[in-house]
Amino acid sequence: MNLFIYYISFAIGTLAASAFLYSMVIFSQSLNAIKGFSGIVFFFLFLPFPLFFLFTGTLLDRYSKKWILIAFQSIHLLVALILYLFSEIFTLHSQWLLLVAFANGIGMSTVLPGRMAILKDLAESHRVVFHTILGNLLVIVCFGLSPLFVGAIKESKTFQDVFLVIAVMHFVSISIAIFLTVKKQDSKFQNFSISDVLHFLQKDTVSRQVLYVTVLSMLALGPIQVLLPKYLKDTLSLGELARGTTLVAFGPGLFVGGILTILFHHRERKGLILLSVLFVSTFFFLGLVPFSNVWITSIFLFAFGITGGIISSLLPALLQKRSDDHIRGRLLSLYTVCFQFTPAVSGLGSAYLGDSIGINNAFFTMGIFFVVLSMIGFFLYSDLRKS
Repeated sequence: MNLFIYYISFAIGTLAASAFLYSMVIFSQSLNAIKGFSGIVFFFLFLPFPLFFLFTGTLLDRYSKKWILIAFQSIHLLVALILYLFSEIFTLHSQWLLLVAFANGIGMSTVLPGRMAILKDLAESHRVVFHTILGNLLVIVCFGLSPLFVGAIKESKTFQDVFLVIAVMHFVSISIAIFLTVKKQDSKFQNFSISDVLHFLQKDTVSRQVLYVTVLSMLALGPIQVLLPKYLKDTLSLGELARGTTLVAFGPGLFVGGILTILFHHRERKGLILLSVLFVSTFFFLGLVPFSNVWITSIFLFAFGITGGIISSLLPALLQKRSDDHIRGRLLSLYTVCFQFTPAVSGLGSAYLGDSIGINNAFFTMGIFFVVLSMIGFFLYSDLRKS
């Protein structure tokens, strides 16, 4: 029953958070702002991750993960309410979006790793890896569904209505999470140092290479979140619902990839699978835009989603399995920085690149770059490949 409550709260809150991210991108693209403004907003959404990850990871290691999660998810609720109440002000003064984006990022920098770290207190020890993969599957499915969810609302409503729905969903998620029963935290943690995590990573080469691969794999997500919606609207002339419907192809792909990971999670050589799938994914990325056809884009996006589902399920599972209890919160916070902040940086760069050389040229340039990086990683990270 405890895990059931966890997953219901998790699902509602994650869909709300994913919908917020997508809404902020398309809302900022609808404003009369400076070149690449949507990329800047996207960057500010994730800027708190590298700034606060040590602090938030320490909170998760030292105090009750349940109440830390509830407190920081309340920031999501507050930010969505502010955008609902003052949407006209943000339309006229777009620079204020950066402030609320940053505030939302503070909440997200703790909520995301916290939802994974709390599994150790909810699930039996031998089931933690399975529930980590299952939880990550839930994250990527909600992420994939968010464009359709937002597009369906936005087709007949305003952005103000979208943010109200998101706020209500966060309220429901928080209300459900209150009923979680969590083991009392054994607070023996001494300080806010990252030295324990760095020492662990220095000894464990595989975990260190998992973090490197996290950065490599997440580079492609920035252009998909920032540039692809713009491509569908400006180049293919799709409306809100049609654009959301096209982008939602990513969701079923992520779901299939996550399911495949669950079905075969007992298989050995997960590192080899991870690096191989990463290399294959770069070619699906290259096929997203050159054909200027919505159906072909959907097919490649679905295929890219399958590889993304496998990758993003294996990454935290490998870290959960290899990490020690006393550093798990900080290690997963560091992983979340790599997982979330990397797309923010690449999204910012892709926005400027798309405005400068065109969306098609930008996707091709980045695609070739990703192919080369993944090939180098496959041969360079030998310890991970053999694991």
